[in-house]
Amino acid sequence: MKRSDELKKLSWEHHDALKFGRHIRKGLERGTDPELVGRYARYVTERFLEPHFRLEEEALVKRLDDEQKAEPVVQQVLDEHRQFGRMKEKLAQGGEARHQLLLAFVAMLRAHVNLEEKHFFPFVEQALDADALEQARQEIDRGHVPGELGWSPKFWE
Repeated sequence: MKRSDELKKLSWEHHDALKFGRHIRKGLERGTDPELVGRYARYVTERFLEPHFRLEEEALVKRLDDEQKAEPVVQQVLDEHRQFGRMKEKLAQGGEARHQLLLAFVAMLRAHVNLEEKHFFPFVEQALDADALEQARQEIDRGHVPGELGWSPKFWE
């Protein structure tokens, strides 16, 4: 999918988010202790997803007018950002259902990236004028979240 230059770094971050989701899935498939995988998912959420969500909200959503912010795709994106925070809290609680919760986390991550790439980003690219997109690009460049988190052990390898 063709992405505007202004939003490319956010798409790169989506690629990294999907990579982290694959790590979780592979770890579970290899029988890694779900408690360890859950710690990794919380770490990814805190160190990568939450900063990425803040960047999207500050660089993109804040530049939309009130009518644009009320659009269902924008509201769904914001709601899903909050859902990841709730999922992180559930993972911290632990319990027998952690394995299933991690699978749900990965599915939610994939669906969220799909929503943003196919619907939210095209909406923003059309809603914002060239000046606003350039300002967003500058914020995105400053706030870009690196895709290397330095987690050990690499249970997915």
